[in-house]
Amino acid sequence: MPDKHKRVVAIGGGTGLANLLRVLKELTPHLTAVVAVTDDGGSSGKLREEFGILPPGDVRNCLVALSDAEPAMDALLSYRFPEEGTLSGHTVGNILLAALQQAEGLDFAGAVARLSNLLAITGRVLPATCDDVRLAAVLEDGAVLSGETAICADSRRVKKLFLQPENCRPQPEVLDAVAAADYIFIGPGSVYSSLITNLLVPGLAPALIKSPARVCYLANMATEPAELDAAELSRAYALLESYAGGARLIDVIIANNGAYPETALAALAERKSRPIVCDAERLSGVDILQADFVDEINFWQHNRAKLKRALAGLLDA
Repeated sequence: MPDKHKRVVAIGGGTGLANLLRVLKELTPHLTAVVAVTDDGGSSGKLREEFGILPPGDVRNCLVALSDAEPAMDALLSYRFPEEGTLSGHTVGNILLAALQQAEGLDFAGAVARLSNLLAITGRVLPATCDDVRLAAVLEDGAVLSGETAICADSRRVKKLFLQPENCRPQPEVLDAVAAADYIFIGPGSVYSSLITNLLVPGLAPALIKSPARVCYLANMATEPAELDAAELSRAYALLESYAGGARLIDVIIANNGAYPETALAALAERKSRPIVCDAERLSGVDILQADFVDEINFWQHNRAKLKRALAGLLDA
């Protein structure tokens, strides 16, 4: 088992970050999750428009993942109200974060910290920024789109991503955690809306480069057609590096080399997805850790037991 004193930062959003946190909390209590705050769909989007708060959904998922009473908290905080009624489509956890902000006069980070204490979580959950930011994109034909939902719904190729406003402020606690970390994990998650959106927060990418930590990219298991529809791992790696300001960002790539059963390949194909291929010959200058992470039930996510073994070995190195 790895040294439990290792300080680890995990950066991302969506279900990918939450699943990684479930593994990491078993390896170290010194854990900080840095969460994307540009989501504008579903319950998060509705609360954002109605109350002017940052999207709580990804943060809620991370809080649940790090809770000591995870199964019970997951059932409660992830409960989604039926389509009929005033609370249609909202989850309990999202509403609770909104209520803490309004009832106690807290900013978003304060509400997250308050709920973290109530749930007695392992580690910390921090929004990448507390400013009201949206992900925007310049497309291949020069058109500009604003908002994750609009970007993912458009079939045109993304030429450049940026934040609106571009001068948002990073959370000081995030920069402190990055500076003090031994290991930093980026991913797994949607390359545009969970990973790059964090790198776009001013100061965060330079802090990652300056940090003495080993920066590890935990690659996705399968492609995501609504975002980066490329099966070659080198494509996602190059894209992440392109938002690092010219300096090398990633020290280690963690990739799957397990074979998918035919039933899994068929299920992926139904959703226009396919396994990510580690084209190691195009990944020069970076260490590569490959292992079998295939889960025969949830084909889109890493098998947690397999991932824990790999990360335990990495943190113990």
